[in-house]
Amino acid sequence: MASKNYINNKTFYTELVKYNTEYDLCVKENKPLPRVSEYIGKCIWLIAERLATKRNFSGYSYIDEMKSDGIEDCFKYLRTFDPNKSTQAFGYFTQAIKFAFIRRINEEKKLQYIKLQINSLIKS
Repeated sequence: MASKNYINNKTFYTELVKYNTEYDLCVKENKPLPRVSEYIGKCIWLIAERLATKRNFSGYSYIDEMKSDGIEDCFKYLRTFDPNKSTQAFGYFTQAIKFAFIRRINEEKKLQYIKLQINSLIKS
């Protein structure tokens, strides 16, 4: 069984601070934006994978889409994590992925409802 602390929050936080510093410097000097480190990417992926195994998310047939949405949102909003406000990078990105999962579930429920409505119209 995997350890409870599968991500080191201090290292994750440090990498995010480093990335934000590099990003700000590149913008200031009008240079190409830096790549996100492999460690940050791995942490985000691990958070999505682990959250997808929780019982309130694990039973959905579109779990891969949920994970993809969560990972995409994390990279899209990577710069919204403010290290001056919090050192809890793990919690911040876990919540972002959780909200992406919930958003996908709601979208899929709407699509399922529309499909059922169309099928009932076709049959009648």
